[in-house]
Amino acid sequence: MLCEGGADEYTDESQECYLGTIDGDPYFDLDTARLRYLGGSTNHWGGWCRTFDASDFNRSDISEELVWPIRKPAIDPYFEEACGIVDVPPEFSDGLPNKFGVKQIGFNFSPPTLFGEKYYDEIKDSANIKLYLNANLVDVALSNNRMTSAEFLSFDTGSLTVRAKTFVFAMGGIENSRMLIWLRGLHGDALHDPRLPVGEYWMEHPTFELGEALVETEIADKRYFGLSEEVQRDQGIMNCGLIIDGVSKKRTSQLVYDLLCLAPGIGQKLMDLADRRLICGGKIRSAWEQMPTKSNRVTLSGSETDRFGIPRPVLHWKKSDFDRRTVVKSLQVFNEWLLDSDLGRIRIYDWVLSNGDYPLDDVLAGHHHIGGTRMGENPEISVVDADARVFGTENLYMAGSSIFTTSGHTNPTLPIVQFSLRLADHLLGK
Repeated sequence: MLCEGGADEYTDESQECYLGTIDGDPYFDLDTARLRYLGGSTNHWGGWCRTFDASDFNRSDISEELVWPIRKPAIDPYFEEACGIVDVPPEFSDGLPNKFGVKQIGFNFSPPTLFGEKYYDEIKDSANIKLYLNANLVDVALSNNRMTSAEFLSFDTGSLTVRAKTFVFAMGGIENSRMLIWLRGLHGDALHDPRLPVGEYWMEHPTFELGEALVETEIADKRYFGLSEEVQRDQGIMNCGLIIDGVSKKRTSQLVYDLLCLAPGIGQKLMDLADRRLICGGKIRSAWEQMPTKSNRVTLSGSETDRFGIPRPVLHWKKSDFDRRTVVKSLQVFNEWLLDSDLGRIRIYDWVLSNGDYPLDDVLAGHHHIGGTRMGENPEISVVDADARVFGTENLYMAGSSIFTTSGHTNPTLPIVQFSLRLADHLLGK
């Protein structure tokens, strides 16, 4: 049985349930960062696809809180099937790291696949799936550490009681936490282990422009770069992606002229290369992995509720000194490689060089809601076990990026599908 909180298309009454408030750094309005109808936020995603790196699963060099209870081979068997679901080829063009540890990384791009559109007829016609739309979870019944039923209300006050052997919450990187906190308030310790840090260790991918560059066309064509696991560990940082976005010929000429004024020798060389179209201008931007911390978390409002009486979420989110260290160190290593190899020059923005405030007129983040019901072995620092089962319950599971222990730097959709397929296999095995 599949219970979808929204309809099969966008409605204001469903989307209004996603309203919430932000405490901390500038961020998107919560009701604009995700969509609440069949297919969820795949209805407006950009199609970026990449899986986790092996190093993302074990950051014990930084903290034991960053170690997953599984490793990458646990999701690898689902890679090819997941790529088929999002309609991308299962080959990614990663390169080998050079002596600086800089490597090309590969992304593939979904059309993008809209899950609701692609799978609606299959779900509707399935003999094994019963779909209920506009089914909004409001309460559960419990007995002996098990959920026995779930209660749903529609927008016209119709009700539904679902009884099942197993329940999976797949409501997104904020709603999974919000509902667990709400239900714990209703049922206390009967719902799950009382030690669980529900809502905590929430993460995003900070996303900002870092500077402008003149680089040889070979580098510009590769476009996506990252650092090897060894260099990340040596630098004491987490994962970071660097992206070169090309600029106009006019802007490229201006960058060459500016460099010619500052450093005539290299400027003249780059001007000659630009005349032969062997060098390109570009902007360097980055989306990077954020350190999961307890203070970045989802809580419930003490005064505002949605139409079903459930408190609205409050997202507490700030970027840390460690987060800035990750992106600055990554850019420094990338710059050292360009200079040493004489492949180009970067003009790094002042806010990066001077440890200034993050710009407000930039992308800010990736619209990626990660963590809050994180996976682990210790119920004091995690919410679900290696099988995505909530600690303290026998039959309640979480799905989606809320279970991620760490986020890597990659877009979460492809790994979400891999983990979902793995969970499906586990439940079928049970």
